[in-house]
Amino acid sequence: MPISIAITDLSAHAVREPVSRREYVLVSVRTDAGLAGVGEAAGSSAAVMAAVEAAKPFLVGRDATAIETVRRWFAAREGGFAAAAAQAALNMALLDLTGKLARAPVYEVLGGPTRFKARAATSLEGAGVEQLRRSLEAARAAGFRAMIVPLAAPPRPNQGQAFVRGVRRLLDRLRQSGGDDIDFILDAQGALTPGDSQMLARELESFHLLWLEEPCPSLNLPAVAKISGESATPVGFGRAVLSNGEFQDLLRLDAIDVLRPNIGLHGITQIRKAAALAETYYVAVAPFHRGGPVATAACLHLAASIPNFFLQEVPLPAADQDRRMRSELASAPLETVEQGFLKLPAGPGLGVTLNADALEKYRAN
Repeated sequence: MPISIAITDLSAHAVREPVSRREYVLVSVRTDAGLAGVGEAAGSSAAVMAAVEAAKPFLVGRDATAIETVRRWFAAREGGFAAAAAQAALNMALLDLTGKLARAPVYEVLGGPTRFKARAATSLEGAGVEQLRRSLEAARAAGFRAMIVPLAAPPRPNQGQAFVRGVRRLLDRLRQSGGDDIDFILDAQGALTPGDSQMLARELESFHLLWLEEPCPSLNLPAVAKISGESATPVGFGRAVLSNGEFQDLLRLDAIDVLRPNIGLHGITQIRKAAALAETYYVAVAPFHRGGPVATAACLHLAASIPNFFLQEVPLPAADQDRRMRSELASAPLETVEQGFLKLPAGPGLGVTLNADALEKYRAN
C-alpha cells in the first residue's frame, strides 16, 4: 500500500545577511505526519512570499510527494520571476519531505549518487585588481580552487582591443597571485556586445578559462552561437532563463558549452530535466547559486543525481558576520570546501534543519 502524507501548512521567511545585505526566502512545508520540508527561493522577498502564500489554498491537503503537480500549478499561472522562485523553493521542500519519508538522501531518491563530492567555485568580490587578489587569497584559504572573476561593465559598447587586452592583463595578474592550480571563470554579467564578446573569447583562448560566463544578453541567439562557434573558449549561459524551452533553444543552436540554470528559480526537478536535455548535446551543467545554505544543500543533491554535472558555485561572504549567519541557519556544515570540493550532505532529505532562532534573528524587515 503506498505511503502518503498530506500538507497541512506552509510558510515563508525572508532573511538578510547583515553585511552583504544578500536576501533569500526560506520556505517550510509541514505535514500531518509531523515531518517538515525546507526550500529556498531567489529574488525579491515580498514578491516571492506573496507567491508562496497564493499557493497555500492549492497545496494544503494535497499529497506532499506529488511534486510535479505543484510545478504544473505554477506553470499554468504565468507568474514570472517570483512564481518561478516560489515553485523552486517548494520543489526543494517537497523533495526534502520525500527523502525524509523514504529515510534516504534526496540524491538516492533520485537515482544517485553519480559522485561522492562536488567541485566548488566561488565568485570573487571587488572591482580592482588588488581587491580581487585579496578576495582570491581568502577564497583559496577557504579551500576553493576555482574562482569566478566579475567583469566590470565597460563605460560604452564596442570597446575594442584596449578593453580586451586589459581584461587579459587582469586575469594574468590573478593567476600569478593564485598559482597554477587555480582555475578561472570570467563573469561578463551579460554586459558586453556580441562583438566585444567575440574578441574577448578569442583573446582568452590561451588562458584556458573554465568558461566565459554570460558574455552578452541571450536575446539574440544567433549572436550567442557565433561567440561559441568562433572561439575555443567555452561559453556558459542560463542564469536568467526561466523555462527549459529557452534552454533547448540555446542547445539546439550549439550556442553554449556550460548550462547555468539558477537553482533558486528552477529547483531540483526542473534542472534535472534541463540536464537531461543538455546531456544529449554533450553540454555540462553548473548550476548558478548565489543564495543561502539551503540552496547549497539542494545543489549538492542535484550534483549527485545527474551524470553531466561539472561544478557548483557557492557564495563565500567576505564578512565574518555573514558567514556566521549562514552556519547558524543550517544545522550542518554544508559549505566547507576541502581541496576544491564539497562533501555531499548526510542524513535523509536535504540533510538540513532550519534554526528557528536564526530565522528570527536575521529576518529581513
